[in-house]
Amino acid sequence: METPNGRELTTREREVLVAMITHAKPSHGSFDEGERAALLEKVDDLRVWGRCACGHCPSIDLGDSSGEYASVGPRVILDGWRGTEGLILFIDQGRPTYLEQYSETDDVFEEFAPVGEIEFT
Repeated sequence: METPNGRELTTREREVLVAMITHAKPSHGSFDEGERAALLEKVDDLRVWGRCACGHCPSIDLGDSSGEYASVGPRVILDGWRGTEGLILFIDQGRPTYLEQYSETDDVFEEFAPVGEIEFT
């Protein structure tokens, strides 16, 4: 349920976010263990401020209780995979701004992939 302060992450969204921060490798930018630890400390304060309007994916805009985080550089992009589906976590100025799952096919999915099915290579 959307509120003026965003909504809490679902259990699955939180699990995927934590897994991406913990295990995903950067495809753009650099990301070290200290940055991973700092992001993990912020997870409990994150809120969902919007969802992709495509109708095919569960991708979400992230921020804190004061609002959605701006998507501005420097940017780090972390990647994960599940078959023909990709998962991306965008991190802007040390804050997670967008968690995305997309498909290379026309598949429609309501929620993120279970963490046990995500590959981090």
